[in-house]
Amino acid sequence: MLKQRVITALALASVVIGSILLADHRWVVVLFAVVLFAASYELIQLTIKPGLTIAVVFATMVAYLFWVSSDTSGIRVNFYQSYTGLLLWVAIFGFLMRYRFSGLWSLPVRVFHLLLGISLLWICVHGLVFVHLHFKLGGWILLYLLSLVWVADIGAYFSGRRFGKHKLAPGISPSKTWEGVAGGIILNTGWILIVFLISSGWDIAIWQFLLIGLVTSIISVVGDLYESILKREASVKDSGKLLPGHGGVLDRIDSVVAATPVFVIGLYVVGAV
Repeated sequence: MLKQRVITALALASVVIGSILLADHRWVVVLFAVVLFAASYELIQLTIKPGLTIAVVFATMVAYLFWVSSDTSGIRVNFYQSYTGLLLWVAIFGFLMRYRFSGLWSLPVRVFHLLLGISLLWICVHGLVFVHLHFKLGGWILLYLLSLVWVADIGAYFSGRRFGKHKLAPGISPSKTWEGVAGGIILNTGWILIVFLISSGWDIAIWQFLLIGLVTSIISVVGDLYESILKREASVKDSGKLLPGHGGVLDRIDSVVAATPVFVIGLYVVGAV
């Protein structure tokens, strides 16, 4: 299983990193539209389960609307979208604290989570496109944002396997531990400092750079847990089967969806935008 996960991760990383750093911005938009299509399809199947045709049409509409609107999100619009995303994730954190499994979500509740999930995905992909287009070194900054999630995941995985004893949220995701979260944060702290030394922090003060990175990596855990709730209520292990060894697209981007608006708002706060 680990070998399969590594092979899939390397293949995905090659496509994503190559596109972000080398491809034209329009191709990056297409790439994110494809990701949004897959994630939207999985999300509607996790929530209201309408059947193949409706799910495909729904996901196509969401991806198309993103594609046609991707270049219209200026500095002000992106700020309000990202700020809304930040508030939504704070609210979701509160929801996680009170969540108890039922397996009996009504249709209106499932529709609500579908719309909430689509809103969060929409805010995320627009934030990613904004970072890539707005900054002179947007490709590298975007890659750094994604790396914060990747490094946190790696640190949490190995630290949790080696030291994990205290469950983080046993009613949501029994495999996650506080030791895993701590390992992810510690590894990310080192990574953030390395990137700062290499990049000079893109003219951001070191304490601001470190704070943005750590808060981003911490909130990514909330995204992971929220998706775990959706899967738990849908009685499935993975959001899909598209990625061997990883499950579905949502399983790979859930942390990024939460991390992106926090990272972007952090850039606004420190005056980098």
